[in-house]
Amino acid sequence: MTHIVLTRPEPDAERQRVLLSARGLQVTTLPLLEIEPVAIAAGAELNLDRCSVIVFTSANAVIHGLRYVSEACNQVSTDVFAIGKKTRELLSEQSIDAKSPDREDSEGLLGLLAKRENVGAQSCTRVALVKGEGGRELLRSALSDEGVSVSEVNCYRRVWPPISRTAVLGALESQEPRYIHVASGETLSRLEELCVRYGLKVHEKHTVILPSDRVEIQARELGWQSRIVSVGASDDALIDVLSTLS
Repeated sequence: MTHIVLTRPEPDAERQRVLLSARGLQVTTLPLLEIEPVAIAAGAELNLDRCSVIVFTSANAVIHGLRYVSEACNQVSTDVFAIGKKTRELLSEQSIDAKSPDREDSEGLLGLLAKRENVGAQSCTRVALVKGEGGRELLRSALSDEGVSVSEVNCYRRVWPPISRTAVLGALESQEPRYIHVASGETLSRLEELCVRYGLKVHEKHTVILPSDRVEIQARELGWQSRIVSVGASDDALIDVLSTLS
């Protein structure tokens, strides 16, 4: 039986566990990160009226950041984008129509913004990113390189909770290979740190399922021998990968 280890923060890991267990998969949850809301920096909302595009980079950005930017999102002149389907659905529940790319990562969002320019939309000169602290550096830097003014609304942070040796060994120390779902480069770094701390040799035994080519490169450099790249980090992308496994 296929055994999958889920590493997303709660409650995402529990939602995925229920979803995959119902499909007959054996599932272990090992949440490697926690999400904490933060108060946005003073003045972060002041420039939003001049932004023609607002981007929500994750579901957590909607949960923790929408209240700061909802007025700007509802302006007729503002286009709202979501990096993933789940993020778009959460915005839709709040009556905000957002566009999202098929490829659910920073590269996909950049491609969608480029298509927006090509169909004659208002020039994208100012963009607001609603995000977590320290995330989406590629998105920010790529837009800045194109001459776009980027405002960041950092509304949450990712923290590394204490994880016991027992929990890590229970998830990763097995005789049979397992599949480990890793939703971000930061999560992969956390996984690596724990494996080193507890002396686990997993790089040649287990397979990591990764959300993008960038994270795949990171995993290869860390020594992971078996790697699968999915189309983003969503539940649907994970299910699509698992459906191809024998």
